[in-house]
Amino acid sequence: MTTSEAKTRRRARSLTIALFSALCGGVSAAAFAFVAPEGSTPLVPADEKQGQHVNNTTFTEASNGDCVNWKPGKDGVNSGFATVDCEQPHRFEVSSREDLGQYPTSEFGPSAKQPDLKRQEELTNELCTGPTMQYLEGKLDPEGRYSISPILPPQSAWNDGDRTMLCGVMVPDATGRTTETTGFAAKQDQSRYFEKDRCVRVDGDLTNEVPCEEKHAWQVTSVVNLGEQFPGAWPDTKKQNEFLNKVCTKAAQDYLGGDDALYNSTLTPFWTTLQRQSWDAGSRTVNCALTFGRPGGGFATLVGDVRSEFTIDGHPPKTPPKRNPLRRDAGSENADNAGAPDNAGNPGADAAPDGGAPAAEDPNANPAPAP
Repeated sequence: MTTSEAKTRRRARSLTIALFSALCGGVSAAAFAFVAPEGSTPLVPADEKQGQHVNNTTFTEASNGDCVNWKPGKDGVNSGFATVDCEQPHRFEVSSREDLGQYPTSEFGPSAKQPDLKRQEELTNELCTGPTMQYLEGKLDPEGRYSISPILPPQSAWNDGDRTMLCGVMVPDATGRTTETTGFAAKQDQSRYFEKDRCVRVDGDLTNEVPCEEKHAWQVTSVVNLGEQFPGAWPDTKKQNEFLNKVCTKAAQDYLGGDDALYNSTLTPFWTTLQRQSWDAGSRTVNCALTFGRPGGGFATLVGDVRSEFTIDGHPPKTPPKRNPLRRDAGSENADNAGAPDNAGNPGADAAPDGGAPAAEDPNANPAPAP
């Protein structure tokens, strides 16, 4: 059943970052396993001894095309499970119902325990991925914010024999817990991006929003809808980078208060891009940001808001050497390209000669206009 038929009604995934391995050291972002968050499932109380249970009546009734919500509680204890209109805030969109009691083994018999996280992940691959992709008509951004996931009935209902498993999609936060979203997933811009001013930490293959006073890798200067510049077919990465080079350099200058402020910060404009499969799924949104590349590759660790006091790997930014005054406006072609990131988000021609990240003390680490 597709979304158009419903009620008028990922295993690893990554956010491709527009920084070559010379800068990001091979870091990509955001891998979410297809497992239910908040304990063994979004709906299972973490501690049955507390006597708190979710209402499983609508859980049993929920079906393809339904959107459901619940109230998260402390320690993973949830309540108030209810089917809602998909245009209203919800935490899960149902793509299919599976009866584990019909599974061709005795694995889920009357005395069986609920499947653990590892088994839930296997069940997702076995029972949820195919039906969910069909339900979404193939429109799932593999690098986006939605994950395919199962949810199971609360422990009390499982003990009473309910073997229903709902397959569907959810938007997890940095901890894997479900967050509220609105609208049918197949009709959304599924891009994984962060709002302006937010700070982002890179943990292996994950990107997580964190307070700026905590350690992070980059700070968002703007949110860009590539569909406005490219209303047709997918623009290849080269075209995206050529466009974002100028847009994100300008955003960095505006964010910090001018080109001199950007130069003195020693930070580098940086952006994300969209791959074809993301574009085909309807994603159009990317981020411009500010970061600092380590000489040997990888992101330096920033602490603090880059518009005020901040540190780079534990130290204040080093004062760069004085430079000649600008001869052209920062928006001119020469100003845009002299030291600006190249079409992959790397530092420009005036940066480190080996194409790697500029050294912290290198005054050409930032997009400096032509003298």
